[in-house]
Amino acid sequence: MPKTKDQEIAELRQAMAALIAENERMERLLKLIEWKSDVVDEDVDTFSIIILYEINLHAKEALK
Repeated sequence: MPKTKDQEIAELRQAMAALIAENERMERLLKLIEWKSDVVDEDVDTFSIIILYEINLHAKEALK
């Protein structure tokens, strides 16, 4: 049986809500990555900083 317009609209609203929630989650993760990238201690491993920097770049690109 084909979907009604109301069912299609409900599914689209659910999909939009899921996308908005994922976008908000990605923005929070990006802020966390940026914060961790800015935190520099004497004992910080350079490799870890490079990895965080690259993750940060990919996250920013994904949010565009």
